[in-house]
Amino acid sequence: MSPPLLRRAAWTAWALVPIAVLAFHFGPGQAALRRDRAAAIVALAVNAEREAIELQDLAYEAHLEAIEARAAAFAVEDPVRRAAASTAGEREDAAATVAEAAWSRTAALLEEAVSVLEPPAGGTMPGTTTREIAQRVRLARSRALVRSGEIGRGANELEDLLLDLGDAGEATSPLAIAAREELATAYYYGARLMRLGGKAGPEWRPIASLARQNFRYLAEHAASADGDAQRLADHQRNTELVLNLEQSSREELAFLPRPRQSPTGTGQGLGQELRPGRRGRNQGEQPARGAGMNGEIGAGW
Repeated sequence: MSPPLLRRAAWTAWALVPIAVLAFHFGPGQAALRRDRAAAIVALAVNAEREAIELQDLAYEAHLEAIEARAAAFAVEDPVRRAAASTAGEREDAAATVAEAAWSRTAALLEEAVSVLEPPAGGTMPGTTTREIAQRVRLARSRALVRSGEIGRGANELEDLLLDLGDAGEATSPLAIAAREELATAYYYGARLMRLGGKAGPEWRPIASLARQNFRYLAEHAASADGDAQRLADHQRNTELVLNLEQSSREELAFLPRPRQSPTGTGQGLGQELRPGRRGRNQGEQPARGAGMNGEIGAGW
């Protein structure tokens, strides 16, 4: 299993929507009070997100050290190694908690920015530019939610964004492709965590299927529209990554590092009933707006 490939797709998506650029786009001196206020909030989110990334890197290093310590203590009656593995695990948990809290702060700030940018109930968005900015902030917020551990909520928000873009005739826009890359990654993170957390197959397999379907859609889009051989290869390999998740034993997964930006936990909110009025879905349906697959992907793709 190769986490860097999964990371590449996620970073490609994120490069399209850096929140630092959003802050610049709002710009000082904008006439609209709504944009000025949102700009100030996004500026705070930029700093929060930067801190979250730094803390996530530290958490990942602690995770790698814990994996190594657990492997050294595995099936060995050595109290020193067992104690070292326990200590490394505690450091890993503590670092992950701090990083996920930083992502939660980022998500909260971006949620506030979205509430400022979006029109009140029954109102209309004042201009295409503001609507596009709000959609980009929504994508940033969803990404932060996933990395904070609220994978189900983040995935639902991404599903909602994709539906809105599809309704506007933008189902294959760069923003929609970026959102789908984040969605596929979120479902992969969630399925992996659910399986490692001891969830039964009927619970985690539909989530893994959603990850596979979305990566397959992205590969098909790259082949037919992008003409980008590297992106095509990456999405194909990410699909293989999901297949490996489905076919590997839980014991094999336990000694493989999780992806660098994956949260911990057991896939919070995935596979549960959605609250009333929620447009998003994570119950195993195929991707919306033309993303359905022609059957399951065969082994070895």
